[in-house]
Amino acid sequence: MTKAYFQTLLLLAFLILLNVSSFAQTKIEGIVIDTTHNNVLRSATVSVYEKGNKSVDKITLTDTYGKFFINDLGINKTYLLELRFQGFKKATREFILKKDESKNFGKIHMDFMENELEEVEVLPPVRMNGDTLEFNADAFKLDSNAVVEDLLRKLPGIVVWGDGSLTYNGKEIPNILVNGKEFFGSSKAIVLQNLAKDAVQKLQIYDKRDEKEKKENPLNVSLEMNVTLKKGKEKMYFGSLSYGRGTSKRYQQHANFNLSTGKSQYTLAYSGNNSNKYLQSTDQLLKNTSFKGVGINADFDSDFLSTGINNQHVLSGRYQYDIVGTNQVNRKHLLTSNVLSRWDNTLNKDHSTTSFLSDDNAVNNQRTNDNESHNKRRSLVAALNYTNTGGKVGNRFTNLTADADFEHISNLDNSVIFNEYNYTNEHAQNTVRNNGEYRKNRLSYSTNIDLYDVNSSPTMSMRIKNGNSFGELLTYKLKWSGSVSETQQFNEMRSAYTNADKQELNRQDHRTYDKSLKEFSQNINLSVRYLDWTLENNLSFYHTTTNDNVVNLVEDKPQINLDLTHLSRFNQLQYEPNLEKSFRLKSHYLQGRSSSSTNLTLGAGLRFYKAENRSTLDYRNLEQTFTTFLPQVRLSRYYSKSGQYYINSSLTVNYDEEYPNLDQLRPIYDNSNVAYRFFGATQLKKTQRAKATFLTSFNEQRQNGYSGNISLSYTQYRQGLTDSILFKEGQQQRYLVQIATPMPLLAVNGYLNKNYPLSKTQALNFQFNVGLNWGNKIQFIDTIKQEMGTNSQNISLKSYYTILDRYQIGWINGWNRYARHNKLSEKNNDYVSNYWTSGISMSYSLSKRWQLNSNGTSRLSYANNYKDHAFIWNMNTTYRLLPGNNLELKLSAYDLLKENKGLYINNGLTEFTQGYRNNLTQYFMLSLTYFPRKFGFK
Repeated sequence: MTKAYFQTLLLLAFLILLNVSSFAQTKIEGIVIDTTHNNVLRSATVSVYEKGNKSVDKITLTDTYGKFFINDLGINKTYLLELRFQGFKKATREFILKKDESKNFGKIHMDFMENELEEVEVLPPVRMNGDTLEFNADAFKLDSNAVVEDLLRKLPGIVVWGDGSLTYNGKEIPNILVNGKEFFGSSKAIVLQNLAKDAVQKLQIYDKRDEKEKKENPLNVSLEMNVTLKKGKEKMYFGSLSYGRGTSKRYQQHANFNLSTGKSQYTLAYSGNNSNKYLQSTDQLLKNTSFKGVGINADFDSDFLSTGINNQHVLSGRYQYDIVGTNQVNRKHLLTSNVLSRWDNTLNKDHSTTSFLSDDNAVNNQRTNDNESHNKRRSLVAALNYTNTGGKVGNRFTNLTADADFEHISNLDNSVIFNEYNYTNEHAQNTVRNNGEYRKNRLSYSTNIDLYDVNSSPTMSMRIKNGNSFGELLTYKLKWSGSVSETQQFNEMRSAYTNADKQELNRQDHRTYDKSLKEFSQNINLSVRYLDWTLENNLSFYHTTTNDNVVNLVEDKPQINLDLTHLSRFNQLQYEPNLEKSFRLKSHYLQGRSSSSTNLTLGAGLRFYKAENRSTLDYRNLEQTFTTFLPQVRLSRYYSKSGQYYINSSLTVNYDEEYPNLDQLRPIYDNSNVAYRFFGATQLKKTQRAKATFLTSFNEQRQNGYSGNISLSYTQYRQGLTDSILFKEGQQQRYLVQIATPMPLLAVNGYLNKNYPLSKTQALNFQFNVGLNWGNKIQFIDTIKQEMGTNSQNISLKSYYTILDRYQIGWINGWNRYARHNKLSEKNNDYVSNYWTSGISMSYSLSKRWQLNSNGTSRLSYANNYKDHAFIWNMNTTYRLLPGNNLELKLSAYDLLKENKGLYINNGLTEFTQGYRNNLTQYFMLSLTYFPRKFGFK
């Protein structure tokens, strides 16, 4: 049944890919000319309306040469072509197209408006306002229940991708503001799928980078969108209230209410379930319980891959206050607070077998593990943020942000772990029972202050001034952060070790651990920039106080364990000065044709590192001092062919060093685990790391163009660390050794995105990602050297087919492969594992009220003689009630084929593990959700 169903889904996807639109391939074009001076008009608004209809059908802007092109208009319809440009009279043309007809209007002359006050201003559907692109929302007529996402699908140059990401002319828009500030959090989906289209006045798209970034990388734009609301619509509320009950005693419930009074935003949210829906933040809840519905992109649904069964409750609140209320994107003065409390109650069961991949038969080097734990976790996170950007100190612009975060965690854990060892030199069993309690309190804080030179600002173009002093041309950036925390941990452990080969090694332990850890850290970064010179200073300090009291209970009589009881104080101080100089080697600019820039950046830095540990365990007393020279060279080139594409490329070469830490040099051994011991190494040098990275990206500057990048990095380690494993009688021992032979690592990563418009209402888009890694690793097994060549491949292909407001299907494929080859052994103990996942998600709107959703995921794992396949099929249907579609009835079915068995594999350089975990299985659920919402009230 699984195979037949999956083949049906594949056939459905194939038929969609073969769908060739019957929409006529029509086209119009022309050139817009200024009548007075006979100059071309760049960025003039070109709109096409069906005669008698006020809603715009197609829209674009003229390019650098005043040209415009519009495709895919209907046939045998009377259209009006309308052209607008500020300061000029509107020009119109009426036309009708036949099938596959192309019409060239030639030069269209626009007359200068002698007295603009005589005409009432009519905003065009789209226009350039300085460097900002603006869309007039009222020019696009949609359903009364439409939201911002529906509007974006109508706008030229914008693509709403199947995974929810957003691009303009191929460039991603990662962030959306509303009236110049965050809209009830940072997730785009909260804006796109909740905010009513009728509340929107205009949409703005702009480059949000600061002056220095725009000057150095003029083509590498960082886009942001701002939604401007109509007057009075900033006062609003929206939310959702839901309850669901299912089979197998499953339940889920959530509620959130969001209120805006203009300057203030309030959110109160709650979620509870026992169906492995893991809520991490308020944003996650809001974007997954939106009015429009998340479609095929839910990330708050039952997790059939996670271990155990979790019963979770989450309560959160958020408040944001706009102090100045200017609604400007370059002037934010906000105070934001967040509180989130979580209760998790999880039952985990795990059975696994681990084989050691040595030259010998792996069957003779195995261990099995049975683990059952019951965990109760409580957490409280509170955050306070202050943001003040675009302010001024004297004649300088300044930014100021400050954050304070508090976190409290408490955890109760009861577990039983049984290990059975079947090694060549050890046949033993070990059982550990543990009751533990964990508490942690942590306060972290940070402050960022940017003070710009008199010629710069965060968002505006550079202003040229003469006669400025040296001090006035300096830009300062200060970052200060720190944290203080205290952790308390108490465990009572009972262990029993039985060795079948040597009974004298048998032992039983009853032990209590009372541990305390206090941490304190401070980090200061000061950056000073003068023209093309940048000096950075990084100073960090880290301190811990560890107080561990371990007691052995011998015949219920307490005895202090002198090997594990200790009081230790650790201090680490690190200072890094770094100087950079940028050079523009070559640049050219041809108006309306192309531009390019080649830049070289040279950097030189030093790291001064000192660490000291003072402990009542004498062998843990240690002092370390290191100094490292940190050179860096970066060569970058930017090329743009106006209106067609741009390419960014860079080559970076740097050098760094890694230092051995205390637990590698002086590890503490807890003999309750007799079968395994980590010795580390008493003498380790620093590891040298040299890295070269080449990165190039390509973007077509059009709505449905290609975009992608590729990154190649080569890293070489000298004096790298590796394992030396010995199978002694009754114990597996692990040591660290340093390898003088260079160990290389090669990585290739990239992506390619493409959107195909099949017709006016249909689109097909693809997202391809690839990650390839090759490495060389040396290790020792019973003093025998092994040189392992490793490689891994991670490849994913996502495709989405959309029929506007009707149908969406996503096909997501992923392949992960890991392989290792022993170059020095004559025996074949090579290892290869593969993990393949392929899933199809579908969302079909049977009507404006009735929607059907389904998703199926096929998972295939195989490695050497192991193979596992499972297909998880879920379905749900929703129906909306009430005039505003505010009430939703939902019926869900999960794991219809009952194939979620909890099987898994893990692979590594020396070991291979296969096992079973308890996880979620089939259930059905009926739920009811109400969406209160109103935009604009007194």
